[in-house]
Amino acid sequence: MQQEKESTKKAKELVLSRLRQKSDFPAMANTISLINQFKTAEDTSIAEFSNIILKDYALTSKVLKLVNSVNFAQFGEVTTISRAIILLGFENIRSLALTLMLFDHLQKGSSKIEHMNTIVKAYYSGILAQKISGDINFPNKEEAYICSLFHTFGKMIVAFAMPEKADEIKRVSRERQVTEDAAALSVLGERFEEIGMAVAREWNFPNKIIYSMHRLRGMEINMGSSELDKLNSISSFANELSNILASSYEEKERNEKIEQLIKTYKNQFGALDSKMDTVISSAIQDLIEFSNIFNLNLNGVPFSKTLLAWVDVNKGAAGRVVEKPAQSAAFSSGSLKTIDNIIEGVKEDTPDSIFTKGIQDINSAILSNFSLNDIIRIVLETMYRGMQLSGLANTLFFIKDTKLPVMSVRFGFGNGIEQLREWFRIKLDDSDNIFNIAAVKQNDLVIRDINAQDVLDLLPDWYKSKASPSIFVVLLPIVINGKPIGMFYVEGEKENFSKISGGHLNYLKILRDQTVMAIKQRQGY
Repeated sequence: MQQEKESTKKAKELVLSRLRQKSDFPAMANTISLINQFKTAEDTSIAEFSNIILKDYALTSKVLKLVNSVNFAQFGEVTTISRAIILLGFENIRSLALTLMLFDHLQKGSSKIEHMNTIVKAYYSGILAQKISGDINFPNKEEAYICSLFHTFGKMIVAFAMPEKADEIKRVSRERQVTEDAAALSVLGERFEEIGMAVAREWNFPNKIIYSMHRLRGMEINMGSSELDKLNSISSFANELSNILASSYEEKERNEKIEQLIKTYKNQFGALDSKMDTVISSAIQDLIEFSNIFNLNLNGVPFSKTLLAWVDVNKGAAGRVVEKPAQSAAFSSGSLKTIDNIIEGVKEDTPDSIFTKGIQDINSAILSNFSLNDIIRIVLETMYRGMQLSGLANTLFFIKDTKLPVMSVRFGFGNGIEQLREWFRIKLDDSDNIFNIAAVKQNDLVIRDINAQDVLDLLPDWYKSKASPSIFVVLLPIVINGKPIGMFYVEGEKENFSKISGGHLNYLKILRDQTVMAIKQRQGY
């Protein structure tokens, strides 16, 4: 990591100190840093990362909506984070989750039109980058989308943390007729991009995202040919194009600026002239869809109005773009809603919908020859999300040691999973405790209250001393050829058991049976 200049360090600390004063931002920054610490796609890292996402129901929902949106959907419906990771890659899902969490917070944390204008431009730039990547055959469109989205991170984070400084920068830019980057240097002692990169390093952002925050200038555009350089070029180009579209140029001058930009990047991208009108128009349509998915209010945002004006002027190239969805996206209040708002509300997840969709995901995973660990994570996640809607729950998957009669935690979703790993080991023997009754004697068990008198005698001492006395437990053993090889364990607060139906318990059995089928198929039983 390069040594930070003193001016950059001061600007970064100023931004971070202001962010820490916002009541809910420090906790979110810690989560962002934690997510970014997962550097490898090992089974344990994937499970731990998924657990962080799954604890946030709204974030889980948004990640899945994005994965299933027009820009990403290519594998049929994806209903679990675990399968999304398999299909799109660990790094891409990690970056998408990071993006959604941070941008959602930035949207909610400011009502200033200028700040929202910057956010909408960032979204649009990301969509542009994804489409351009497809046209130039860049292999990872998701990375291009994310890197372009964060290209102006410095400006966004300054506007969020210090709106009065953002206003001063804009005033200085206007009065001195200099760029906002030059004005930021005057006001804060550093340009936006250096501030953004410094804060991103502080939060352990992936290097690809940080590298792409640099705005290419002059000869830099054609200097590099590595994957990082290509990402940086796509990010710079997409954001420059957005800036041109956002400008107050007359139509002729705007088109000339776009043509000049394309020529500047010709060595990197080749000829885009014939495709650019279609790319711009298609990206506008996708921005409208994106706004509907994530409640991004485009109304009143100057950049949105500029884009729609561009559509009006270029109807031949943008015939499929319609204005109506952008207007309806914000047309909702407590008592007044559009039909689309109501229909969208009906689509909210229920335990039954999560279980049934998860079962379909697992069938697709089995047919696609995913690894056993992948399938088990999808099963466990489906159990967790389905049961979580009936109240907070933990779900664990135990695997038997190949040499010893002991089962230990392989994967887990919920709270305190790392602590559970330390002590939760099931010894398989002839003793009459709930775990042996389930695993050795092959019974699916439901214990409504582990503190009930007729159950206490069936609990091992090591379990009684550690487990909460106010939980229910469901045990679903995995037995193949008469031998216990694993077990699913579900626990939740006992007062929530009344919310769980017989149908939900049956779904758990079906999910366990799918796991048995996958094990037999993979291991040749």
